[in-house]
Amino acid sequence: MKLNEYFERIEKEVKEAYVIANEARKAGVDPVSEVEVPMANSLAERVVGLISVLYPQAYDKRIVDRILELEKEYGSLEAAVALKIAEEIAKEKFCKFESHVQSMEAGIRIAIAYLTLGYVSSPIEGFIQLKVKKTLDGNGEFLAPYYSGPIRSAGGTEAGFSLVIVDYLRELFGYAKYDPSSDEIKRGVAECYEYHERITNLQYLPSEAELEFLMKNIPIQLTGDPSEDKEVYNYKDLPRIETNFIRSGFCLVMGEGMAQKAPKILRRVTKLRAQGFKLNGWDWLDEFVALQKKIKENKKVGSSRSGATYMQDLVAGRPVFAHPSVSGAFRLRYGRARNTGYSTLAVHPATMGITDGFIAIGTQLKIEKPTKGCTCASCDTIMGPIVKLNDGSVKYIKEYETAKTIYSKVSEVLYLGDILVPYGDFINRNHPLEKAGYVEQYWMEQLKDKGGKSELFPSFKEAIALSKEYNIPLHPEYIYFWKEISKEEFYSLLDWINHGEIREKKLVLPFSHQEKERFQKGKRALELIGCEHEVVTANVLLNEKDTSAILFNLGININEGLNEQLDEVIIKIKNNEKKESGEEIKVLELINILSRVVIEDKSGTFIGARMGRPEKAKLRVLPGSPHVLFPVGEEGGRMRSVQEAYDFGSVSADFSVYFCSKCVKETIYPLCEDCGSNCEKRFWCRDCMRSSVSKCEEHGYSQEFVEKRIDMRHYVDRAKKAMSIKADEVQTIVKGVKGTSNKDHSCEHLAKGYLRAKYNIHVNKDGTIRYDMTEMPITHFKPVEIGTSIKKLREIGYDKDINGNDLENENQILEILPHDIILPSCPVSPDEKADDVFLSVANFVDEELIRLYRVKSFFNVKTREDLVGSLMGCMAPHTCSTVIGRIIGFSKVQALLASPYIHAAMRRDCDGDEAAVMLLMDLLLNFSRKFLPAHRGGTQDAPLVLNLRLRANEVDDMIFDVDVSKFIPLVLYESAMKHSMPSEVKMEQVRDRLGGVNEFTELGYSYECSNINLGPQCSSYKTLPTMGEKVDDMMKLCSKIRAVNITDVARLVIERHFIRDTRGNLRKFSQQGVRCVTCNAKYRRPPLGGKCEKCGGKLLFTISEGSVLKYMQKALDLARTYKVQPYLIESLELTESFIHSLFGKETERQEGLGKWF
Repeated sequence: MKLNEYFERIEKEVKEAYVIANEARKAGVDPVSEVEVPMANSLAERVVGLISVLYPQAYDKRIVDRILELEKEYGSLEAAVALKIAEEIAKEKFCKFESHVQSMEAGIRIAIAYLTLGYVSSPIEGFIQLKVKKTLDGNGEFLAPYYSGPIRSAGGTEAGFSLVIVDYLRELFGYAKYDPSSDEIKRGVAECYEYHERITNLQYLPSEAELEFLMKNIPIQLTGDPSEDKEVYNYKDLPRIETNFIRSGFCLVMGEGMAQKAPKILRRVTKLRAQGFKLNGWDWLDEFVALQKKIKENKKVGSSRSGATYMQDLVAGRPVFAHPSVSGAFRLRYGRARNTGYSTLAVHPATMGITDGFIAIGTQLKIEKPTKGCTCASCDTIMGPIVKLNDGSVKYIKEYETAKTIYSKVSEVLYLGDILVPYGDFINRNHPLEKAGYVEQYWMEQLKDKGGKSELFPSFKEAIALSKEYNIPLHPEYIYFWKEISKEEFYSLLDWINHGEIREKKLVLPFSHQEKERFQKGKRALELIGCEHEVVTANVLLNEKDTSAILFNLGININEGLNEQLDEVIIKIKNNEKKESGEEIKVLELINILSRVVIEDKSGTFIGARMGRPEKAKLRVLPGSPHVLFPVGEEGGRMRSVQEAYDFGSVSADFSVYFCSKCVKETIYPLCEDCGSNCEKRFWCRDCMRSSVSKCEEHGYSQEFVEKRIDMRHYVDRAKKAMSIKADEVQTIVKGVKGTSNKDHSCEHLAKGYLRAKYNIHVNKDGTIRYDMTEMPITHFKPVEIGTSIKKLREIGYDKDINGNDLENENQILEILPHDIILPSCPVSPDEKADDVFLSVANFVDEELIRLYRVKSFFNVKTREDLVGSLMGCMAPHTCSTVIGRIIGFSKVQALLASPYIHAAMRRDCDGDEAAVMLLMDLLLNFSRKFLPAHRGGTQDAPLVLNLRLRANEVDDMIFDVDVSKFIPLVLYESAMKHSMPSEVKMEQVRDRLGGVNEFTELGYSYECSNINLGPQCSSYKTLPTMGEKVDDMMKLCSKIRAVNITDVARLVIERHFIRDTRGNLRKFSQQGVRCVTCNAKYRRPPLGGKCEKCGGKLLFTISEGSVLKYMQKALDLARTYKVQPYLIESLELTESFIHSLFGKETERQEGLGKWF
């Protein structure tokens, strides 16, 4: 299928779904009788659709057209477009606002929305308001933008640049510059540090000098609403700062925005000035960037902390796989497979197996470099692990199943294997290139550069011949990790080989019980260079390939006398022990003196890593697991049960007010549950205690809801009657919510809850049903990997493979289309599979259409293949726009597999983030803005706009760095040897395709993988039932990995997790309250009656003794077993003694005398 036909087909199906949903919603069952999610076909439409949530008058096609005109003038996603549209909105060129300040607010919001691609909620939630305040002398007025926590979703650059947008309007309309007082400057500096220390870590904590400079020079007053429950320590009660509480929005924009991204903002300001924008309030920015650079250069970074950021927040049960840059850690390998890129890296499936399944496909790794974190995929064409077995044998593991089987017999993991890192991840983070180990692809590029040709894995004889003919290093299959052994170990290895012999082309080395001690260092050297060998009886045996290779590396001909040649080797070494400079010569240099061809460094760069979050794929369930957004109040009990409220007879809660003129009665639904007529929305006056069509004329105030008691039996009976629900049709408890938090307290029709309960699915806060998954990219797939038949794939447009051949078998490789997604159906996951969930959701929607909306069914699905082709909405957390996706199959991994473009459209990379999907028809039918919470942040994670079509230049620009070349150029390997910056290397990226015919197609990859599902599909962390078992297995694994310092891991587990948790719970225990086991009511102090005042239920402490004690013994066991520092052991023992003083020891507790009689 051609790409244009594909986009047209998607658009047609979406519009058809809108027609059906709009027709259904005309029934009046929902608070609004039409679909509430506007479609957007471009960035401009998304931006306008998002801002219209606050300013309905801004939903104007003229604004969309103007943005498109400005894009033609300045270019897409240019800051100039944002400034110009902000200016024109503020001047009320397209629509009117209540005041000039509101028009400026609208302009600022639309500019932020444009720069954040119209996806995130920061323009409507993060930027709160704009105020005009007086200067200190009282003669001038300046602007003060207010921010809150959701501004974080804008990203640091756009959060910081929003200040430039505000200042542009300040200058344009002639307002004065902000003139901070000395106390205001000090308050700003102190508040950022208090936020960092008392609330949560800032990604970048500026120095006091940086903060003071910014506070003095920013030409507007950056401020925010109080968002935390802690007051600042000093500089309170300042006249121009309304609150003494910590302002998270202020701290985020100042620290992670303005300070951290100052160089980027400076480049943007410089470009804008060249385009004719004055921006006179930012002349100081050059000076600030220079100051910041100087401060950073003067900072002393402790060597023990350098590169070890990923180790700092270790979680118990999640193993450390390698300490920073330690030999045996993950070996850096450049390249991208079809299932990696965009912050997803790959390791060999056998590596996943040999780490006891803690690394599964989709597991997050926290890594040393080049990124902070990544999602892990599998690739079986890179190097796997090298292990030492209990009998002393060394084995290179190539298969996942072998790794699983052999794990219990492994005494040491010598090398974890490769980690496949795309060039794009280096250039995106602007991280200097690191030296790669000598790999087959590097060798092949050298060969091609010299004009030679070969298979990727030639035979040993062919490899030698090619090296000699083309003067290139020996093929990496036949070299070893010589750099990882000392000269002493090298000499011991030579001595050992000198005592060996060659039998049937295999090297046999003596290793009897008496000889083990003498040749121990030689044996260790053989292990550390990664040479496979088998320990048999009284000998160590090398296979034929390794015998030939290791002897050739040492300059020895296998067909000539071994001992005589070794004597010559020793003479050569003695003659070259030191360089001319007097410096000691290294082992690899000695090898190159001995060998007849060049032997390259196989080690390269080792990268440390630990486990982050486990992979995720499960149905989203709100606290309390509600089926329906219907309040059941206290009467629903602890379970929020509709049946319990029914048995009670009535419910007291806040409800919307509607009036049925036909039945002449008030109701809570927009559609009368008795006669089926549409009801009139009413307002309630709390003084008159009655409802009216409009606001109360007498008191001038009315609210859209009222707290009242309703007849629960009436509404339940009517819901069952409307749906013709039989007594035995719903077998589970139907759960509602305690109360609604939206503005007018609209609620769902109770009948929807019964249907959801029937299919065991749960509602989200906005009325939809969500499925959450880890995000992973995929550019190509095989039909066999996603379980979809050839016939079905051809029906939805996949008729050719990547080579242009007709699709005929399930192992052909196909390129995924931009909007297509692959959902998880993991057979070993403890959570719900996506195919099962969405089969249930589809059946729920069909029943809902027929029984509640009285229209035809839509899906009519019976098997999971019937779901293929269904349209979905895809969303990431903290965003408020959904992207259209189309199901094409189900993989066995617990992740959302989709084109990198979909992930970029959701403004997420694949470093462990998660996204949610929902069936499009469910979204159109059941979502309502009326259900969204009225508090700040309520619109986050709500589908306020639907992105109908992906456009390559209108997604997060991080994707532009993804490399799409089919091979790794030689210049990259050579530049990496010199640690050059990645920008100095030219390699094809997505940015090179923008605007061309292949924006979405023919995306190349440099490494093949046989099956994207190959490897563990569920991490051990998720399957082990208790924390004790997780920690035991974690420590067992860490003790086997050579690249891990087990004592340091024990220390980190205790310091970073156990001791913090224990002391935290101990502190909470001393401050705790009590709660009711029946209705869950909480009390700061126990009521005098000794029982719940609301329901008479039994009371319990909120913090139990068990939660204080749960990690204490495990922490002490770890400390003593792994011999951590005495100070830490003493600290634990002091904590233990304090706990015993509180609860008593097990053997010393007082007991009632009754026990003994």
